[in-house]
Amino acid sequence: MRKHDSFEDDGRTIADMSGIGPTPTLLPHSRKPAAAPEPVNDRPWEQPDEWTAKEKFWAVMGALKATLLIAGAYLVGLAVLLAVLFWLWK
Repeated sequence: MRKHDSFEDDGRTIADMSGIGPTPTLLPHSRKPAAAPEPVNDRPWEQPDEWTAKEKFWAVMGALKATLLIAGAYLVGLAVLLAVLFWLWK
């Protein structure tokens, strides 16, 4: 096995950890929560616009359709599995 070379720090920072303080060991949840910073609108494209009632209805219908499609696939798979098992054990 090769001997490990000595470590040499090149000074690069991967993640700035200067704002993180020590965590309490005995009572980790007893600290008061820090004040939440005010939200900055730096990504306005990720914030949804106000939807009309028709748009909300169709969004709910789309989610329902996707859920029923996935549930149907599971049910079909279960039915095929049961049919094969009954056929094998008959």
